Amino acid sequence: MVSMHVTEIKSSIRTNIVVFCTLLLCSNATYAEIGDGPRAYFPPPIDTNVFTVFGMKVEGNSMLNSGIVNPGLELDVDLVIAQYTRTMSINDRYVSFTVVQPTGDLTSTITLPNAPDFQNQTKSDGLGDTQLLLSMGLYNLPPLTKETYASYKPEFAIGGLARLTLPTGEYDENKSANLGANRYSLQLGAPITFGFGYSFLDPHLTTFDLVPSVTFFGDNDEPFGADTISQDPLYKLEAHLTHNFNPAIWTSLDGIYAYGGETETDGVSGDNKQRSLNMGATLGVQFSKSLGLKLSYGKTIDRNDDGVDGEFARLMLVYTQL
Repeated sequence: MVSMHVTEIKSSIRTNIVVFCTLLLCSNATYAEIGDGPRAYFPPPIDTNVFTVFGMKVEGNSMLNSGIVNPGLELDVDLVIAQYTRTMSINDRYVSFTVVQPTGDLTSTITLPNAPDFQNQTKSDGLGDTQLLLSMGLYNLPPLTKETYASYKPEFAIGGLARLTLPTGEYDENKSANLGANRYSLQLGAPITFGFGYSFLDPHLTTFDLVPSVTFFGDNDEPFGADTISQDPLYKLEAHLTHNFNPAIWTSLDGIYAYGGETETDGVSGDNKQRSLNMGATLGVQFSKSLGLKLSYGKTIDRNDDGVDGEFARLMLVYTQL
């Protein structure tokens, strides 16, 4: 009887581990006005596979996945994104590797500020830019196994991330907006987490996440209406306050502040350094030990004349395989 009871406890712990792994994983596909989402860099056990498919609708004045804002742009984008993440231990350090591939369609209307009667409308569909993401634990984020995950107490922790976006998406220099950005970009960041709970299995776990980052952009040598566009680094601070109501439901209050990203077109400064604040919320629901659903919504609440202005909705389905 004792042996059976112990076996049941172990089985229950394993089930809860999978449930909370799925709850803690979120999207790693980032866009300037959207970010990665809450608990995106919480470490599940090593040797875990996570498959994510999600739909996203974005409306606003920012070129998709480019960091470039155009005040005269009205953009409407529908995306389906596939993502695969693998966690591992390298030199006794937690490491995860993620591949992200978006696809979808885009419609846009652009109005020139000096010619309000002129409008350029365009459509773009197909693949978006591929993203490759490497994240790791730097402080207080050990490579947890299935056996040690349940006893780990989340507290103050720091990680590192590097995201390379490749110019693989659909792009046409004769169009004013495209699914692809036609340039490389590199984002470097340091996810910071404050955890309040006895473990990841705490049904009332609360976390406060901060993700400061900077994105460096390559030049676009085939932009619409010009020869070359370059852009200064874009600085972002992403923040999330999350809380579990029970093992199956959690919510998050989300915010993203962005600053910088001034552009230069054919050697002429755009004098368009951007500043914007986006706020939103996320609801997470767990259907089974391996299947979860997350719904996020956000919109711009404050900006300068050159800042991001828009809103988004994201619905995500996550399958975790230990």
